[in-house]
Amino acid sequence: MSKASDIAAELAARLATITKANGYNTDIGLHVFRGKRRLDEEHHLPCVVLVEGNDTPADDSGTNASLNQRYLFEAHDACDPDHPNDKAHLIIADLKRAIFSGEPKHGVRLNGKAKQVAYKGRTIGAREDGAAIVFAGIHIDVFYTEDLANP
Repeated sequence: MSKASDIAAELAARLATITKANGYNTDIGLHVFRGKRRLDEEHHLPCVVLVEGNDTPADDSGTNASLNQRYLFEAHDACDPDHPNDKAHLIIADLKRAIFSGEPKHGVRLNGKAKQVAYKGRTIGAREDGAAIVFAGIHIDVFYTEDLANP
């Protein structure tokens, strides 16, 4: 396993805590997928998909690489078709809380797996007018080091 895989597992575990029973606004943590593209509304909703972006080396110091990796959390849930953004804002709040709560104020460390986690924005997806499903998500960058010879 690699450092990137460890970080993705940590993020997925945090996403799985997003349930109303745990005090969140939504139940998107009931189904957490790592990279799933095709969703079946009947069987997969509510859900959140962890999308791993490309990593970007910050330096080239031999086999010890400092990396920056982008992650997107795509959440899908049923909503009021006349006011889908209301549910979208609840989803965004839940995602932020799950990723950033319980960490030091000077930077998220993901239980020692990362040097820093930075919030990079949110998104509310376009959908067909009148559809009772909403998509919302947040973007983060995770900064970590990896020994390329021993990932």
